[in-house]
Amino acid sequence: MDDYERQHLESILRDYPKIDKYMAVRVAELSYSYQGHSHVLSKLAVGTMLFDDCIGTDRCLAQLEINKQCISYCLKYSDKDTQTIIKQLYFNHDNNLSLEGIGMVLNMSKSSVSRKRTAFFKLLEQELGY
Repeated sequence: MDDYERQHLESILRDYPKIDKYMAVRVAELSYSYQGHSHVLSKLAVGTMLFDDCIGTDRCLAQLEINKQCISYCLKYSDKDTQTIIKQLYFNHDNNLSLEGIGMVLNMSKSSVSRKRTAFFKLLEQELGY
């Protein structure tokens, strides 16, 4: 895995706690664009159908949902130490621990922490289809 792929996966992981908020904002953006056009349509049901089709085909929403499901799957099938490593590095923004600091918390070496993180990245990469 090269640096670009690793950085991309890290950015996806950092966004994971905020994915629901991003999705709500995107749905609101899509609904706002259809509120002004509903008067053109003769039936409200047709406008709702178009809006639902727009949400169903929106690529941004689809990718956010895929990212959410893949990260949830990878966390579910990882061991407790790996979950703690990922949560401390990418989800907990109040705490800026390094690999060495997380190793001290978990009584592991820095290389063990790094190997577990790399294994998680490989699993996530596989789930996302990279």
